[in-house]
Amino acid sequence: MADFYSIMQATAALTAGGAAASGWTAAVIVANTAFDGLDHGRADRMLRKVISATAGFQALLLGIATGAALISGARASAIICGVCAIGFLSNIWTLAPRKEKSIPGVRKKTSTQRVVAVALTLIMTLSTLAGAVLAVFGV
Repeated sequence: MADFYSIMQATAALTAGGAAASGWTAAVIVANTAFDGLDHGRADRMLRKVISATAGFQALLLGIATGAALISGARASAIICGVCAIGFLSNIWTLAPRKEKSIPGVRKKTSTQRVVAVALTLIMTLSTLAGAVLAVFGV
């Protein structure tokens, strides 16, 4: 039975690490590549799509990590991974199209949504990495 708990602990660490790597790729590598080679509008749209597309995958990986960490007894890691899964899912809500109409004569600025989503992704990525490290140690 000890082998099963070790496998669950390793699964939690691997899936949390995969979610952290995915977050880093989406928020840092894609952002730098997009804004370096494209005009601002295209880079903004590309980054929004990448963050929205990867958020569900990252949340799924962290859901698996949460379950595996709970089974292995790494409660702190499970709590961190669960909170980070919700944090990654909030990117989908942050970048969702808005239904409200803008006031006539006022420009609607949407870059704030992207900035918040990137910042949230970076925060959740670092927190996820901490959850993966805690899973490795079984905490």
